[in-house]
Amino acid sequence: MRTRPLTVLSIAGLTACVAASLAIAAGPTPPFSPDGVLSPNGKTQYVATAGLTTTVVQAVRVQDAVVLRSTKLNGNFGIPEVAYDGAAGGLTHDGKLLVLVTNRPTSTGFAVLATKNLKVQQSFTLRGTWGYDATSPEGKTLYLIQSLNQANGFHYLVRAYDLQRHKLVKGAIADKSEPGAMTGLPMSRATSASGRWAYTLYQRTTPGGKPFIHALDTVNRVAICIDLNDWNASLADARLTLSSDETQLIVKNFATGKTLMTVAAPR
Repeated sequence: MRTRPLTVLSIAGLTACVAASLAIAAGPTPPFSPDGVLSPNGKTQYVATAGLTTTVVQAVRVQDAVVLRSTKLNGNFGIPEVAYDGAAGGLTHDGKLLVLVTNRPTSTGFAVLATKNLKVQQSFTLRGTWGYDATSPEGKTLYLIQSLNQANGFHYLVRAYDLQRHKLVKGAIADKSEPGAMTGLPMSRATSASGRWAYTLYQRTTPGGKPFIHALDTVNRVAICIDLNDWNASLADARLTLSSDETQLIVKNFATGKTLMTVAAPR
């Protein structure tokens, strides 16, 4: 996973960063990954290079940079990032499917490719502004960020798209104790070894809002929000990791390695 230091130190700075990325990403989601995404076994890097009207998608062998497979898609697609620390997404945990995103003025398009031959398995378009969030390990469910048009901040819903039935699932994937739209910016992502849980550290964009961790059970379509009410440090350079036994979520300083906070991980 590629990571980069976060130089953003304030909500105002984060908001400006998001505004600058709206042309190449959906709403409050990060931009496309310029480096692509690494296969689960670490042997293949999938990259998408967009031109004026087409996108070249390649599977590149990490060992010697040999292009193993290549295809061309109509439109400007990209491999999504899932957090502002540069964590890339789009690849299922079993490594069989790759999800690409394209943003249009009034809609968002998605293309699902088989990694074995880079052929498009399905594609669909949703009205409005959407972003990639995660997939279930075996690629049955695609999780999306639906941006809502609200003047008082970045509000959004986590939605599920059933890739087997080819349709958007009704309702939002939300913590039942915190109904309604979410607000915040994804700063760092950690994923369980099985690919079932996607944990995301968010910075709330409301004045004085404390960070929280969004725990998404990608198998059961359930979400849990963990409020970090005791947080008193900057989110700059914060990275979310899992303990080796996956019982603890650990927020560390990327530059120093110092542990800033530890909370129990939903399982």
